[in-house]
Amino acid sequence: MHLTNSFRFLWISQLFANIGGVFYIVGLIALIHAVTGSAAAMALVPFFTMVSRFLSAMIAPLLLERMHLQPLLALSQFGKTFVLLLLACFSTFFLNASTVPAIFLFTTAIGFLDGWSSPARSAMIPRLVEKKQLLKANSFLTMVDRTTELGGWPLGAILVVAIGADHLIWLTVLLYLFAAFVTTRIENKQTKREVFTESRRSFLSRSLAGWRFILNKPCLRAISVADVLENSANVVWIAAILYVYVDEVLGTGEEWWGYINASFFGGLLIGGMLGYRYASFMEKQISRLIHVGTFAVFLTTLAFSLISTPWVALLFSTLFGFSSQLKGVALQTIVLKKSWLEYIQLRKLPASPLLVFQPFFSVF
Repeated sequence: MHLTNSFRFLWISQLFANIGGVFYIVGLIALIHAVTGSAAAMALVPFFTMVSRFLSAMIAPLLLERMHLQPLLALSQFGKTFVLLLLACFSTFFLNASTVPAIFLFTTAIGFLDGWSSPARSAMIPRLVEKKQLLKANSFLTMVDRTTELGGWPLGAILVVAIGADHLIWLTVLLYLFAAFVTTRIENKQTKREVFTESRRSFLSRSLAGWRFILNKPCLRAISVADVLENSANVVWIAAILYVYVDEVLGTGEEWWGYINASFFGGLLIGGMLGYRYASFMEKQISRLIHVGTFAVFLTTLAFSLISTPWVALLFSTLFGFSSQLKGVALQTIVLKKSWLEYIQLRKLPASPLLVFQPFFSVF
């Protein structure tokens, strides 16, 4: 696949942002556990992140309507870097059991800013690669994402032991800062005609334009409902819940928390590699791939809940990651091909709200 310089800058910036995001979550969970010892407090990190991303998604279409995608992506990354810098200072000098609730203000702000970057990045891909290479581009970015996440969890755990959780968060600040500067090198290929500033329409009308677009498209409506239901169920895979699962169900040490996370991201990586290698074949089977992948995700999650053998848990965690990845790449391709391009032609918003909705329930 031919890569433009802008596409290279995009995936490089996302590489450092993603591994920084993993380090940030690992370090924060370790800090909260050390201070409180509470699984409920650890689980609040992804909860507040989810809620803030949802709120961010409500205004994301307005931002995408008024701003170019590249500046919006850069603004999001620089904003996350600044908030993380404040969090690093707070955790170093002020964190104790009584000040833990303040941590969630920082995580909410980071999640809110991150809610802009995901749809902006997704909407930029069709501008940086040819339409026939969309599936390959998605698979390539997915491999980059999953490779960093696969290595990030065990490496983050090692760094927590080696340098401490607070220093790991400071390292994340540097990674975020580098990602932000690389983002500024992406060439902005949006024309002025593609950024709409229809002030005559009301705030509510502009906010709901994208959602009306989805409701009027049976295919996108079905995908949206299925995606919301499935991603809501994926909350059981968040790191804080797995932390307790490893201790109470598997009866193993904390290192198995890292093993399960690594096996999950390993499955994602394998799925991304196959999607990239067999893109032409998979593109002809996208509908079937979504159906099979969705059912496989259901079966592996059910099986994971019924077993208590550590090595079998690793197997099902890998299968879950593999199944969800293939399905996710197929869904992303459909959204970009059938929704994004039509949205542009209808002169409404530069990105479908489906792209905003995908990162709500991240698996940490």
